[in-house]
Amino acid sequence: MNWKLIIKDKATQPEKGIYTDWKEQIAEECFFQCIYCSINEAQFGGIDHYHIEHYKPKSIEKFKALENDICNLFYSCPICNRFKSNDWPNDADDLDIICYPDPSEYNYSELFEISSDDYKVNGKYISTRYMTERLYLNRPQLLYERRETVLQQRAENVTKAIESLQEIIDTKELLKESNKGIIELLKTTQKRNNIRPYKLAEIRK
Repeated sequence: MNWKLIIKDKATQPEKGIYTDWKEQIAEECFFQCIYCSINEAQFGGIDHYHIEHYKPKSIEKFKALENDICNLFYSCPICNRFKSNDWPNDADDLDIICYPDPSEYNYSELFEISSDDYKVNGKYISTRYMTERLYLNRPQLLYERRETVLQQRAENVTKAIESLQEIIDTKELLKESNKGIIELLKTTQKRNNIRPYKLAEIRK
């Protein structure tokens, strides 16, 4: 899974508006992907289908003041957001208790491991094992996405090898054309997650 550490800075707090006005900024800060399952927004039809996640739930009284705090706002797919909902078992100051590690303090890639046999994710700590179950991080769609990611990485390696072979093939035109078609197909597939279907402003005109 393609988790990334989310950099949060109080200095980026917008001067006006409320959290729903800042969705583009939050999406960009979170690399246009869900902070929990790492699925890119393109897989769900774009930004309009993604949620702003209140890491510390705004429905809990002691976190009311954080409702419009940019450091508490992240980007989440609708499935993870609904599974988490207002769940907050403990503050995230210990990975070996049931909690949600702060994605602006921990790179989730270091807290989970993925099986090479069945592509299932396993938490390395009590907190991430809890997250795996609570957020259903081994749901079928995610298993497929992980498998596809691994295959894309392999395809990238094959693409480089084919390009190297092309440099020494002079007379076998058919093979060259076949290789060219494979290369274009693989390169196109590899670009999918970098294409945003649309921006929020475009559907709010």
